[in-house]
Amino acid sequence: MPFLCFGETQNLLEGGAMDAFREVEGWHGVAEVAAVEGKGELELKGEGKILVNSDRKEPVAYLLTKEEFGDVRIELEFMVPKGSNAGVYVAGRYEIQILDSFGRERFGAGDLGGVYQRWDPTLPKGKQGFGGIKPKVNAAKAPGEWQTMEIVFRAPRFDDSGKKIKDATFEKVLVNGMLVQENASTGGHTRSAPLEGDSATGPIAIQGDHGPIAIRSYKVTALPDPEIARLEELNAYWTEVSRAVNEGDFEAYKATCHENAVLVSGPKKVSYPLTQALARWKTEFDDTKAGKMDASVEFRFRNRYGDATTAYESGMFLYTQKIKGGEPKPEYIGLEALLLKEGDDWKIMMEYQKEVLTKAEWDALKPES
Repeated sequence: MPFLCFGETQNLLEGGAMDAFREVEGWHGVAEVAAVEGKGELELKGEGKILVNSDRKEPVAYLLTKEEFGDVRIELEFMVPKGSNAGVYVAGRYEIQILDSFGRERFGAGDLGGVYQRWDPTLPKGKQGFGGIKPKVNAAKAPGEWQTMEIVFRAPRFDDSGKKIKDATFEKVLVNGMLVQENASTGGHTRSAPLEGDSATGPIAIQGDHGPIAIRSYKVTALPDPEIARLEELNAYWTEVSRAVNEGDFEAYKATCHENAVLVSGPKKVSYPLTQALARWKTEFDDTKAGKMDASVEFRFRNRYGDATTAYESGMFLYTQKIKGGEPKPEYIGLEALLLKEGDDWKIMMEYQKEVLTKAEWDALKPES
């Protein structure tokens, strides 16, 4: 099957029941399915697109997608009979448990919606299973009822040397519309995973060897890296700052600043509200807009840390001013900035003009491609 574009959702059962999956015995498509009351069995009829793991009693292998995924949203509609046990292994390694947990008042990581425990055979007996995250609520319906599960998964991150710098995380898991996991970090691959170790990508697997399961809707959406999207937003922010300076658009520049922002000057060893600096800079904006002078600013960054609503940016900026008829006067300034996102807009909260630097230092700090 072709690689899915970010944001494109595909129902893996849209074609034949097995078209999107690696070849495996025991899994097939049926037209109708129902749980046998009081038993851990499914009654199956006909051929169709409802995916089941077997009408036989012996266990069958895991069902793996042909495609591999990193960050992904998975949406399932499934049914299990009484006492049945299955699971969804994202990237073939990180399990959200599927279990007949109906009516349980006490529940844990092994119940429906739990992040299953990890396993280390080198640990003392009785302690080999560890970790796991129980669901926030028991959202299980009765066996034989169709249930829904939505998983939003963020793959582990690795640095350039291959060292893991962030664990795989279940950003959100909903069972029957109820939130059962939020920002749940796995720590590593979970117990009984068909694939071991950590990986940024992998197939999605459904466990088939612990009991019957039927799936009548199985959708996946490849998700973009939120850090890439965040940096794109911040790059657009700094582009707007540059445009406002270059065109002498004072109101637009002011709009990029938080009302409580602070300016820190390292060379002068002072700090004060940015509103005071804006009042002083307005004359230069007006002169630029009127054509009395040219002004421009460029940014290059060394460190860019943050999350969805905060950003720490450090590097340099080059501010060049040229009075009409005069020579350009470039200034190379070390920069540290703190920004907050309010609604859809980033705004600078602190601008630290740290030190005066040189053209050589500017040239050494390569612009982002």
